[in-house]
Amino acid sequence: MIQDPQEVAIQEDGTLHLPVSLLAQAGLTPGEKVMVVSTEDGKVVPRRLADAVDDLLSGRPL
Repeated sequence: MIQDPQEVAIQEDGTLHLPVSLLAQAGLTPGEKVMVVSTEDGKVVPRRLADAVDDLLSGRPL
């Protein structure tokens, strides 16, 4: 469910700054490690690193 969409811009150096409010909606905190994957349909999806590693070790897909 999309709760509060916000527009952000990709910087010239390729970085993307996400608003703290958007991170909070996703249950992420500033400084938290994430793994980012791209899907076949062109979506870029950040996942909490610990969750992604747990899925990989358990044989579940990202």
